[in-house]
Amino acid sequence: MFPVRVTRVDPRGGGETVRVRIPAAAVLAGILLFGVSAGSPAQTRRVIPIALSSFKFEPSMFFVNEGDTVVLRLENVATDRPHAFNSPYLSAVDFQVTGQGKQSVTTDGTKYIRLEPGEKAEVTFVAKGRGQYGFVCNLYNHAARGQTGAFVVWPAGYHLPAK
Repeated sequence: MFPVRVTRVDPRGGGETVRVRIPAAAVLAGILLFGVSAGSPAQTRRVIPIALSSFKFEPSMFFVNEGDTVVLRLENVATDRPHAFNSPYLSAVDFQVTGQGKQSVTTDGTKYIRLEPGEKAEVTFVAKGRGQYGFVCNLYNHAARGQTGAFVVWPAGYHLPAK
């Protein structure tokens, strides 16, 4: 027998804690039926289309889980000027660029992907390091004019917000 404390809560307020004993066979059956390991969630592939245009990213905010394989599908939808996706986060993870985008590095060592008008590129990486990370268009004064965004890396298995 295993002693367990159970609290009964009265919706009108108050409640009481009682001590009950659960037979060992019931505990063993629960372990065999449901297991005890939380396990690790399956890795998910998240494709995030991002349009780069005059002084904005669309969407400007996205969410991923730690361990997800993330594919940023970048497209410069502007017809008259280049744009870039620049984030210090790219300097902290291994990533691969495919498509027409040109990978480059700023003078302070931040990696970015530059896209000429109409160009498309995919940036693929495995999300690591929980937290919020910013990204900007580092060309000319685009960031100062509003071309900024952020993404959040949540813990593995966390239910992501809808946006």
